[in-house]
Amino acid sequence: MQLNVPILHLLENSQNILIAGAGGGFDVFAGLPIYFTLRDMGKNVHLANYSFTPFKIAQIISQPRIELESILIGARGTVNRRFSYFPEGYLAQWFAEQGTETIVWMIAPNGVPMIKNAYDYLVHKLKIDAIILVDGGVDSLMRGNESNPGSLMEDTISLAAVEELDVPVKVLAAIGFGTEVEEDVCHYTALENMADLIKRGAFYGACSVTRQMSAFERYEQACRYVWEIEGHKKSHISTRIIPAIRGEFGDYHMYQNDDHSHTRLFISPLMSLYWFFDMMKVVERNLLANAIRDELTHHDMMIATFKFIDKQPRSARPRRQIPY
Repeated sequence: MQLNVPILHLLENSQNILIAGAGGGFDVFAGLPIYFTLRDMGKNVHLANYSFTPFKIAQIISQPRIELESILIGARGTVNRRFSYFPEGYLAQWFAEQGTETIVWMIAPNGVPMIKNAYDYLVHKLKIDAIILVDGGVDSLMRGNESNPGSLMEDTISLAAVEELDVPVKVLAAIGFGTEVEEDVCHYTALENMADLIKRGAFYGACSVTRQMSAFERYEQACRYVWEIEGHKKSHISTRIIPAIRGEFGDYHMYQNDDHSHTRLFISPLMSLYWFFDMMKVVERNLLANAIRDELTHHDMMIATFKFIDKQPRSARPRRQIPY
């Protein structure tokens, strides 16, 4: 059983596809079902992630490929020393243990110009002709004028950087509607933003990941491999997506001993849905993008983001409940 990806018509002439975690952390894992599906179709597919793991630590505990010093490295092979947060490295190690040497590219947190340089390097090195940015959650669809936009900054950095690349196909895929409890995302405004994107012709369609799919089995195996390394952090997004795909419902926790075990959840089938959008039209609506586009460092990005949010009228788009 295959994932019924609704963007295949866009990828018909694409042979070298980059799937990148937009918001960092474990977002690259949220793209694995798409990755496996496209690989099974014979496409050359590569993985990248906006990374929160310090490059210096990655170089001490593993042997990454250094491409652009302090900007872009590639996790590969074996992690020689345990570390509590190295999702890209352990994912690369999982691939190696499956008999596949797969580099998971790590892009360091920087300003948009530096992130754009890292992507541009990968585009030329790997001859990329399509990019799929993947968001675990839906805060990448926020505009910045919501009272509860979630952790929008990292997604916006990736969106603004990829916007400037000379690549013919650019797609945003979001999965995990309802998972972002800690980020306090307002899903009323998320749906409102989706509706507006549909109205603008920016919505390509949605599809469900189901438990019968080989792509799901491999996604779950990769996630469990990393999460169950002693002391390693777990994704609070994919630990909710996977139970949803398996049919769990309500206040269900995949693990009882993680940092989020006391969070009240509402697991539902909506979490298993991928939503696909025209990335260029998403970033056009993103009000934060212009405010941070020229900032050079991650620190400057944070200051610019706080200033932008502080200027937004508190009553512009207040939190509202879905009425059913």
